[in-house]
Amino acid sequence: MQHRSRFARRLCVAVDAAGYGALDSVAQYDAQLLLSDVLDEAAAAAGLDRRAWRKQAQGDGELALVPPDQPEPRLVDDFIRELDATLQLRNHGRIPAARLRLRVAIDFGVAYEARFGFAGEAVVATARLLASDSLHRALAGARSADLAVALSARVYQTVLDRHTSLTATQFFRVEVNEKEYSGEAWIRVLTRDAPAAEQAGERSQPPSPSPRADPPRPGSRASASRYSVENKFQAPVDAGVIGINIGAAPGDHP
Repeated sequence: MQHRSRFARRLCVAVDAAGYGALDSVAQYDAQLLLSDVLDEAAAAAGLDRRAWRKQAQGDGELALVPPDQPEPRLVDDFIRELDATLQLRNHGRIPAARLRLRVAIDFGVAYEARFGFAGEAVVATARLLASDSLHRALAGARSADLAVALSARVYQTVLDRHTSLTATQFFRVEVNEKEYSGEAWIRVLTRDAPAAEQAGERSQPPSPSPRADPPRPGSRASASRYSVENKFQAPVDAGVIGINIGAAPGDHP
């Protein structure tokens, strides 16, 4: 009954690189090196020890089991923040095709090492969140972003309950139906120019028109400056400059 002795609950983190399949073999090699460095640097900056993570390489990314002594809030908050900062630094000056853009999925639950990799419901859920259309579209739709993260409902509800600096407004909810997996996920796109509502595909309402100011008194300088007279053969000129009093009553003269 070896499987019983291996039972454990772990935080599962899956990462993959967007656009990896379109790269040639040399660029794929370079992307893997950069990905490894970026993950190590972000973890170190967040105070996490990636050497203790149990990792399963997947070519364009990895699936990792995080030891229980490395807190979930620090990974969901600090690590993701440092990962985005590291990506921004490493991508600076790169042409768009060479940018490293990452998708990350995180779940917590039964997960342990098995004969051909990892086994457990959290492993499956994390892999399905990472492969979901919702997460792929979220990153693809935010061109300025280098990172998009999907949290399972279990992680979102537990960790975001005042255990991190994150707020609900930074995420949007989606339903994920990927192969045999069906569940709720919360996605965050670390973009520098779009709110979460727009990342979710929701249209923001147009701004309300500003209230009209009271019209200026006839004959005042403000009244004259609001009008122009167009000469058919020349450019528009300011009515106030040529001395026409637009607000004057009929029969009045300047």
